[in-house]
Amino acid sequence: MNQTKHTPTDEQLAALQMATTGQSFKIVAYAGAGKTSTLKLISENMRGRGLYLAFNKAIALEAQGKFPPNVRCQTFHSLAFRHVNRDVTAKVSLPRLTPTKLANELGLSAIEVERKIDGIKKSVVLTPAKLANIISEGLSNFCKTSSAYPAPRHITPPSWLGESDGERLQEMLYPALEQRWLQSIDPRHQSGIGHDIYLKLWTLSNPVIPADFILFDEAQDADPLMMGALIRQDKQTIYVGDAHQQIYEWRGALNAMKRLPYPQTLLTQSFRFGEEIAKVANVFLTALQEQIPLKGNPATPSRLAKLLANGDKDAILCRTNATAMSHLLSGLKRGHKVALQADSDRILRFCHAAESLKTGKSAYGVPELAFFKHWGEVQEFSETGEGSDLKTWVKLIEEHGTQTISHAIKSLSTQSHADYVVSTAHKAKGLEWGRVQISDDFLYDINRQSVKISPEELRLLYVACTRAKTILDVHHIVDLLSALKLGDKKLIYK
Repeated sequence: MNQTKHTPTDEQLAALQMATTGQSFKIVAYAGAGKTSTLKLISENMRGRGLYLAFNKAIALEAQGKFPPNVRCQTFHSLAFRHVNRDVTAKVSLPRLTPTKLANELGLSAIEVERKIDGIKKSVVLTPAKLANIISEGLSNFCKTSSAYPAPRHITPPSWLGESDGERLQEMLYPALEQRWLQSIDPRHQSGIGHDIYLKLWTLSNPVIPADFILFDEAQDADPLMMGALIRQDKQTIYVGDAHQQIYEWRGALNAMKRLPYPQTLLTQSFRFGEEIAKVANVFLTALQEQIPLKGNPATPSRLAKLLANGDKDAILCRTNATAMSHLLSGLKRGHKVALQADSDRILRFCHAAESLKTGKSAYGVPELAFFKHWGEVQEFSETGEGSDLKTWVKLIEEHGTQTISHAIKSLSTQSHADYVVSTAHKAKGLEWGRVQISDDFLYDINRQSVKISPEELRLLYVACTRAKTILDVHHIVDLLSALKLGDKKLIYK
C-alpha cells in the first residue's frame, strides 16, 4: 500500500522506536494498517544489511522497489535455493513421478480397508497409486515441520479411517516414506522434486542468514520449519503480521504472531477504509476475543450497501472455488466480463477428475475424489453430512457439465478489462477493491440460543470484509453480523 504522503502515525513511530533498541519484536498490523510503509520507515533508519522475507516472489519483487538499497527482498525459497547443493536443486526441473510410477518405484501393493459412512461399513481398496499419493502428502507434511527426520506421524491417513486402522496404515507406509525422502535428497536419483525439499534441506543445515537484521512479513502464515530457521538466527528479527488474518492452518501454518514470546507494537489504524467497514471488521474481531479494535480512516468515506447483480461492483468474494465458479458462470450468462481470482488449475483438475470418474477411470490428483470408483458414488456422498462440501461441485457439474466449466475458465477476462473480479477469500488476501460483495457460502449456524462458527471462519470473514475500500455489501451475512453484534446468543466455536 502506497503511503508516502502520510506523516508517520504515533503507532508507526512506536514501531520505529522499538526497532532502534536492536531487539527482536512483533508488529501486529491490522488489515490495511500501512505495514509496508512502517517497514520502509524502519529500514530507512537502520544500519547494516537488511533482509525482507516474503512468502511469494511477486510480493518480494514489489517490495524491492520500495525499500532502500541496504535491504534485500527475497522469498524463503530463493534464500534456500542459493545455499543448497546444485545437484539437488537441479532436480526441481526434472520430470516428477506419476502416482503409478512412484508406487512401482516404492514397491507398493493395494490394501483393503473399511470406510464408514453414516454408520454403514463399506470395503474400499487403496490402490498402489492412491497409497503413493498418501506418501507424497506425508513427505510434504514432514517438510513443513521442524522435525529432523520423517516419522509415521507425518503420514495422514484418509479422514474416514478409524484411529487404529489409521495408525496401522502409518506404520505400514512409513518405510516407503523414509525411502522417498532419501531418494528426494539423493542427487543420483533422477526423479523431479518440489521446492519444499531443498527448503527443508537448507533448514536442516542450521543456516546462518547473511543479514544484520531481518524483516519477516505475513509472519502469521509461517510454518514450524520457517519459524525454526528464523528463531535460531542470532540477530534482530522483526516479525510483522496479523494473527486474525491467519487462514492457512490447513497448510501447516501455526500462527507465530500469537506464539512468539517477544514484545509487540500495534498498527490498528487502517488507511484502506472508513469507520463503517471497520465496524464490521470489529464484529469478527470481538468474536475472536480481540480486545483492541481496528480503527477506520476518518479521511475515507466508506459505507455498507447492497450491490446489484448487474454490475456495480468490483469484486465478489466467496468461501470456495465451487461458489466462485458458480458466480463466474452466472456472470458470463448475463454478458458480464468476469475475471477469476481463484485456483483455476484446481478447478480444471476437479473437472478432469469428475470426467474420469464418469467414464469409470480413477481420479488421481484430486484428494476429495481419489477414493471414489465412479461419479455416482460422489453424488451419493455429497448428500451425506460428511460430504456436504462437495454438494456445490456436484450441482455445478450436473447443471453445466465439465466442458462448460473448462470453457468458462479459458474465456476469462483479465482483471484490467473485467467488469468485476470473482475471488475466493483465501486468494483475496493482501488485495483490495473499491466495492466488494460477500457471497453466501460462508459456514455458520444460527438458532434461537446460539451462533455456531469456527474461529477460522471468523478470520476468513474478517479478511474478506476488509478488502473493501468504499462500499461493502454484507447482505448475505447480515444475520450473522446481527447475531454477533447483539451478543444475546451463546457463541459456540465449531
